Amino acid sequence: MSRRCECAFLLLFVISVLPISLRAEVVNLSWDNDLLTGTDRGYTNGVRFSYLTDTADENDGKSARFARTLRDELRFLPGIGTADSKQAVSLSLRQFMVTPEDITVEDPQFDDIPYAGHLSLSGTLWSWNADTITGFGAHIGVIGPESGAESVQKWVHKATGSDKPQGWGNQLGTDVVGGIQAAHGRKLLQAGQGGNIEQRVSVIGSGLLSSFRTSAKTGLVWQLGRHLPINFVPDYAGTSSTIALPGSFKDS
Repeated sequence: MSRRCECAFLLLFVISVLPISLRAEVVNLSWDNDLLTGTDRGYTNGVRFSYLTDTADENDGKSARFARTLRDELRFLPGIGTADSKQAVSLSLRQFMVTPEDITVEDPQFDDIPYAGHLSLSGTLWSWNADTITGFGAHIGVIGPESGAESVQKWVHKATGSDKPQGWGNQLGTDVVGGIQAAHGRKLLQAGQGGNIEQRVSVIGSGLLSSFRTSAKTGLVWQLGRHLPINFVPDYAGTSSTIALPGSFKDS
């Protein structure tokens, strides 16, 4: 990877660990990697840099006006623009890659998944209150060499002393991809308060319709402890969705 790319990666890391305040806006860096497991198989690395605007009910600021405009245009969608909800827009740049299990083989491995890199830009309008959160968005991106996945993996493996991946010459070819996504989370149970033991159960569902891949997911979140955070979807680190970011606002 070029020195320019190394500096950019370092800058993203610094942004993610420093307490940055952009009014009420949020900046987030998420990173998935299988370094701790010592394997490269399937989904092996993903990184997402995200920005969340001010809420639409803020009186000034360009990001608040942008969120307000999008909310008004998409008010017809379920869960958007209800009287007791707040809205904000997330913008994300994401890269992820998949590889076969044995990355030391240079020839194509027809009995395993191919090398593939994906780079995309996405935007999602989130609407939430104390008990629910709903989001609708769209994304566009590219798969193939232009995703930069080959350079990123080779640089990371060189820096960590891992095996050099040999098969990127067989990666999926260049293609422009895009699609839409939606997600919904709902608090089902809230018990306990104050300094006592609290517990909270929430359900989350999401769907993705894309020319690259289509999927649907659902799951449960159980939180137990004292002084639980306001956010009932605490997935700050996941690269596949920005559903946790609105919970970063103190008054969410």
